[in-house]
Amino acid sequence: MVRAAIEPPRAPPLPAPAGRRRQWLAGLIGLLAGFSCSACLLFSGNGLGATQELRKVAARANKAESDLIALRQSMETLRNALHARIQECDLRGDNRTTASAASAAGRGVGEVATHAWDDTPENFRIHEMIQKVANPRREIMLALANDVMMCSNRKTCWWNGGNVLKTFLEGTSRLKMSNVLIITLDDETEKFCQKFGGVNSLRLELPVPKAQHNSRGANMISTLKYGLLKQILLMGFACLVVDLDLVFLQETDPFDHLYRDADVEASTDGFTKAWAGGSIGSIHEPKMGWGAGGLYVQHFTLNVGCAYFRPTIRAIDLLQRVSDSLAARAGWDQQVFNSEVFMLSHGSYNGSKVGVRVMEYSTWLNSKTFFFTERNRYFPGKTSDAPLPVMVHMNYHPDKHKRMLCVWARYVEGRKDACDGLPAAG
Repeated sequence: MVRAAIEPPRAPPLPAPAGRRRQWLAGLIGLLAGFSCSACLLFSGNGLGATQELRKVAARANKAESDLIALRQSMETLRNALHARIQECDLRGDNRTTASAASAAGRGVGEVATHAWDDTPENFRIHEMIQKVANPRREIMLALANDVMMCSNRKTCWWNGGNVLKTFLEGTSRLKMSNVLIITLDDETEKFCQKFGGVNSLRLELPVPKAQHNSRGANMISTLKYGLLKQILLMGFACLVVDLDLVFLQETDPFDHLYRDADVEASTDGFTKAWAGGSIGSIHEPKMGWGAGGLYVQHFTLNVGCAYFRPTIRAIDLLQRVSDSLAARAGWDQQVFNSEVFMLSHGSYNGSKVGVRVMEYSTWLNSKTFFFTERNRYFPGKTSDAPLPVMVHMNYHPDKHKRMLCVWARYVEGRKDACDGLPAAG
């Protein structure tokens, strides 16, 4: 059953840009009318010249009035088409398209999202918990955890031991973040979070899609986040979803470093400015003669291990597309996600058209940037003057916990050479 409380069609207010345009045109008409009166007084004794000037002013006023009438007609046509679409979607029960149409008709994203999440006992528990922990901007930090992240069985953790979950929680506790929510996927992890203290945790049973059952354990867990994120966004909350193998370092709230101007704002796997933010490359084919040159765009993928999603229709649609793909066929969720984000519409394929911002690669660091490509900026630790990162994500190195501990020791405990002995590569 789906919560879908779309109101009966009614005439909504004009969207803000059109409303402002109408006000501007009306003001222009008034201005021109006032100018014409002034022109009467100013040119009353100037004969033919005054008459010509007044005719020009009158022509401009008439043109502005005609433009206003045409704009009103266009907006009325658009409004009727949107209401017809809403009615059609209500009859079909197409919840995703209904939300898009309602948003375009002038309804707020929050209103649609709050009344569109799946009506299940699990989602009611999620909604109740998020209402308690979200910050005043209706934002949460979300992480998924199972006993593998505690390395309770050395055979299942590939980073040579160490409780990654514990180190992550120590980092968020240091920042006194109250809007962090840990989704625990087994009883042992839930017990650990409760024993740690001060942790907002919620025990859930989230089934791994059958298509992913032969994937690596970490990949199977990653596939679970997309459907969960979609429901959270539909509830009207924004979410910064994070992996556990990262360490937050600045004493300010990580949310203070977000721009919030895109559907998705994510960290990058890029390890230089050009690979992170993108660049234009070129090719040259001499056999083509005059047309030998060509340009292309290149950049690295986003990393969903640290990504902020706003509750927008396009972000929700993106998460649905990724969930559908992962349910249908085996695949690495990171690759599927980036394909849906960046593949252009072409032929019969209709891309997500989602708006993207890449987090600053030198502030939200991945471990390749920190330990390898820009090593001369960060090492030796005692002489480095590189700015303090918001966080470092150990996504490029297998000895994750060891590197988490060294970054913690260097920046939090003050042992500036704590990472110097670790090799650049894993």
